[in-house]
Amino acid sequence: MNVDPPFGPVVNGTQIVVFYYYRPNQPAAYTFVALFGLATLGHLIYLIRLRSWFFIPFILGGIAETFGYFGRAQSSNNPIKAGPWILQNFLLLSSPPLLAATIYMALGRIIRALDASDHSMISPRWLTKLYILVDIGCLGLIVQLVALSIFVLLAWQVHRRTKRSPTSVMVKDPSMNWENHFRCVQLITVAIIVRSIVRMVEYIQGDGGFVMSHEVFIYLFDAALMFSVMLTYLILHPGRLVRDARRLRKSHWGLDGTPLVKV
Repeated sequence: MNVDPPFGPVVNGTQIVVFYYYRPNQPAAYTFVALFGLATLGHLIYLIRLRSWFFIPFILGGIAETFGYFGRAQSSNNPIKAGPWILQNFLLLSSPPLLAATIYMALGRIIRALDASDHSMISPRWLTKLYILVDIGCLGLIVQLVALSIFVLLAWQVHRRTKRSPTSVMVKDPSMNWENHFRCVQLITVAIIVRSIVRMVEYIQGDGGFVMSHEVFIYLFDAALMFSVMLTYLILHPGRLVRDARRLRKSHWGLDGTPLVKV
């Protein structure tokens, strides 16, 4: 369908509204339906096995991505139909804040699991609450970008201080892979920042802009980046670190806080 959005041909005296500057690629959309669906299922299994309830928003974000690309696949059959376009547009915009909310909570739980609260400029509990409020309250992409940039700097700062001054939990188990969990938080946050920058450029350019009129951008800087976020946490789930730290405390300390073995 080679038409110039937002208007298509006139049929029986009625101007047809077209929602895309191209016909959406159906195989690509269904590929990401499958990828996000499998990743969401994997995180659901981890949620139950690790009792990592703070990943519920992450799973909701995965569901949103799955059905968002399903709507995009349906749009390929009928690009002038409003329903699939609304579905994909709403769900693909609402998913990243849900993923980000879990990342905020994950950093707080990593810090507490390592007893590294003293290394954070903001209390982990307040850090999580503050950034979830920012996530909910942000109406502009620029504000979100600033908040995410500050967050990744905070994560880097805690990581650096903890490396310089290891906590008792890390001393008890030097093999604990705690540094990679900090790296994951920083890497994932940067991925969301890149996605937000591309989206911001898209909205600045507006209708007919280069980003909006080329489908490759949504798959390269949205679908691929958000899937990499879900895949990264499948490979290195923060719930494992929280579980291992909890087991370490139980194996070394009694209920009254006295050591069971010499550490």
